[in-house]
This record gives sequence, C-alpha cells and structure tokens, in this order.
Amino acid sequence: MTRTTTPTLPDESVLGSPETGPADFAPADFQLSVIVPVSRETESILHHHERHAAALAEFGPVEFLYIVDGQFPKTTSELEKLARDSDHTVRVLVFNQTFGDSAALSVGFKRARAPRILTLVPEAQVDPADLPDLVRGLEAADMVVAKRSSGVGGSVFGVGKMEWVLKRILQSPFADLRCRVRALKKEVGEEIVLYGHQHRFFPLLALRHGFKVVEKSVRPGGGTPPRDTNAPLDYSLILDVVTVFFLLKFLKKPFRFFGGFGLAVLALGLLATGWLIFTRLAFGTPLVDRPALILSSLMVVLGVQIIAVGLIGEIVTFAYTKDMREYRIDRIIE
Repeated sequence: MTRTTTPTLPDESVLGSPETGPADFAPADFQLSVIVPVSRETESILHHHERHAAALAEFGPVEFLYIVDGQFPKTTSELEKLARDSDHTVRVLVFNQTFGDSAALSVGFKRARAPRILTLVPEAQVDPADLPDLVRGLEAADMVVAKRSSGVGGSVFGVGKMEWVLKRILQSPFADLRCRVRALKKEVGEEIVLYGHQHRFFPLLALRHGFKVVEKSVRPGGGTPPRDTNAPLDYSLILDVVTVFFLLKFLKKPFRFFGGFGLAVLALGLLATGWLIFTRLAFGTPLVDRPALILSSLMVVLGVQIIAVGLIGEIVTFAYTKDMREYRIDRIIE
C-alpha cells in the first residue's frame, strides 16, 4: 500500500503501516523507535533488519522507520515488501531527492512514537547483540553513543583524526563520532535541530544543550561505513569541524570571535601605519610608492569592518536570546 501524507520535506512519501499503527498496538504502546537512514542501494537490508529486530525483541512493541534519502528503487521495493509482510511495525519514508542524513534523522525524530529512539544504519555497524545495552543505558543518561572497540567497520586509515582534533579544540569526550549507532530519549531529538552534516556531531550538540551523554563500548559489526551523500570528499570534514567549533564556542557570543580577530588586525595595521609615519617624520623617508602604506591602511579598514561584523552579530544574538535557553534543569526539590 502506498499513500501520501502531509510532508515535512518536499515530496516526501510514506510506505507501510498507517500512522496510527497496526491494530495490535496503539502509538502509546511502542517502547522503542528505530530510525534507519538509507542513503544508497543496500542488498542485505532485509537480512540486517531481521538481526536488529531479533536483538531488540526484549523491549516489546518496536517500530522501525526507514528514511530513504533519495531514489533507490531496489532498496525501496525491498522495504515496501518488508513493511507489508513483516511481523514488526515498519514504516518507510521516501524522499524525492537526496537531502542528507541530518534531514533524514530530523524527519525520523518528528515521526517517532516511542519515548526511546535508536538510530542505526542499514548495515550492521555494531554487533546487534550489544544494541540492548545501549538502550538500557538510557535509564541513567539522555543519550548513549556507541564506541566500537576497534576501528570503523574494520578499517584503520583515517580513524580517529576527527575525534583527535575535536578533543583538542572542543574538549570532546567522544572517541568514535563516526559511528551512527546512538540511543536517545525522544526529547533530545525534538529539541536539537540538525542540518547540513551536523549528524556527525550530534552527541556534541546534545552535550552542549545540557543533556547527559555517555559513550559505551560495543563490538564492531563489520558493516560498510555509510556514505555521506552530500560530502563525498574527506576535506569537507575540515569545514564541518570549523563550523561546529564556531557553533559550540561562539554562537551566543560572536563578538568574542570577530572582536578578537578584528582587534588583532586593527592593531597590526595601526602599528605598521604608525611606524611608517614615524620614519617619515624622523628620517625623512618618503611615503610615495610604498606598498607597506597601502597594506597597513587596508589592515586598519579591514580590522574595523571585522569588529563591526562582530557587533552586528552580538546585536542579533541579543535580539533573539530570549528564545534561547542557556541551561537545563535536571530536577526541582521542594
């Protein structure tokens, strides 16, 4: 059965069981929602679905949401068959084009009906036998991040570079952010807005929002790492790291970033200009045809402009700060 619902993204369609769930389960009965973004044709997706479903059987009614990020007819056909014939609740959302994993996860969080959510990839990125431990970890945390005991999908090259950089510039406590297997409470997914490639840094963003995020060691499943459909080149990671660095460090205080940088440029420009004027007055050195004078003058102008950008950012932040929450109350004792 194929039908169309109110879209959250352009031309999103839903295949599978109705929004209200099968007759056996009301939406409130679901104890766990499993969200699986699909960004390529995957031949073994049914096999891995059965493994994941068997491992999570102890949590009672579990719903699976497959978000197909683009047009992958073979995989979509397999999932449609799964949604029709499976004993589990399976829903399949298909995008008309590729929007990225962040968009897929955001749609999944919005449509999840259980209080607990588990994000997976179509392949066995971790040993399915370890999935229940991640979900049970939500009893003491808001998010539990899987950390594979060795490598990413058996590969060694490039593993840990991003985590190494983030640990030094943002004091990140996470050792395996490339693993997409994460358990979280529904409120975490509802509060944090993901866009671009921020799904990679989801645990860091949750930590910045005040949620309790822990990492738990699991055994690797040996599956092929998922491909970032909008980021085929590794150098894009550098831009992503710079972006998350700015968002986490200076989102609510942009003048600290632009002001400091602008003051440094302005100071260098003023010193250089002052030195040139001093040599002209003290030693009679002509200023005509001196590139240093042009460069120092440009640095003064550039420094003032950077500071102005920081001030404008600070004003915009102040104007919208009433809608931004700086804290999270864990509990109130009266």
